[in-house]
Amino acid sequence: MYPVMKRGDLVVVENVYWEFNPKDVKVGDIVVYDAHWPVDGNSIVYILQINNKTLRVYSGGKTKPVIHRVIGKVNIDDSCYIITKGDNNPTYDPELVSLDQIKRRVITIDGKPLIIPYLGYISIYLKKYIWLILPLIILWIIYDYIKNGKIKNNNE
Repeated sequence: MYPVMKRGDLVVVENVYWEFNPKDVKVGDIVVYDAHWPVDGNSIVYILQINNKTLRVYSGGKTKPVIHRVIGKVNIDDSCYIITKGDNNPTYDPELVSLDQIKRRVITIDGKPLIIPYLGYISIYLKKYIWLILPLIILWIIYDYIKNGKIKNNNE
């Protein structure tokens, strides 16, 4: 399946516990969740085999936000986990996602996610070049302060 979102797209989302309950996530929804990366030394709580593929439940360690589609739900010991998959990935993710990891859900209209192409690059560039942008903003504020001070002095 071709990905519906690309790097640099601004994705419109709703926040967990404020605009929706993570228990209401359905198969087919696109969610933003905190994914664990095994290289960070996370401890594995569960290992599950589904269709000859190993799925893991991690605990602790560093996480990074990921936007993937929900393709299934699994109940283990009275806890609900979701199975996710990126639209451009050949198979589902190796991590079972707990409902606590879900932070946002993408807003969809007629089954299509609400995205604004290329607008997200503003945020990406601000994060990448903050060391350059912040001094420019400070210089602009100083210039504006000096300019307005001279105008006030000329009017008096």
